[in-house]
Amino acid sequence: MGKVVWLEAWRLTRMERVRQEALACFSWGKLSRLVEEVLEPTTRSLSPHKRFAVDEAVYRLAFESYVQGIEHSRRGAVECPPDLPFSERRHWYNTRFREQGDRLVGRIADEMDLFFHVDEWTCQSVLLFFDEVATRWFLEGIDFGIQLRKRMQ
Repeated sequence: MGKVVWLEAWRLTRMERVRQEALACFSWGKLSRLVEEVLEPTTRSLSPHKRFAVDEAVYRLAFESYVQGIEHSRRGAVECPPDLPFSERRHWYNTRFREQGDRLVGRIADEMDLFFHVDEWTCQSVLLFFDEVATRWFLEGIDFGIQLRKRMQ
């Protein structure tokens, strides 16, 4: 007789495995350089506590975007292969996943209470940077998910 597989339990186990793989392969150094070059000049005037809150939000956003990209890599392999120019890939992201990315940015900004930590001008700059981070790391997650699928075949 067949064995019953609970789909929710299987999905949670799979997502945990994907998150662990993503954590092991995430390009933390690349993100650190981007933060240093682009975000640091904007947040330099903030207190260390406020800078820490912004930095933590950026790292969380990048990782969550990366994981979402891995989750959508099957679709990305067909519609947005890695060999497309970045501008076309960005357009694909904007038309297919921008709303999801915006919700993620909003959720993390709310969880980290960023609007409390920074003034309006800094907040606008940080949110623009967040949009860029969400896009770039989502697409990197797509690429990594495609590689992961090839390895598992």
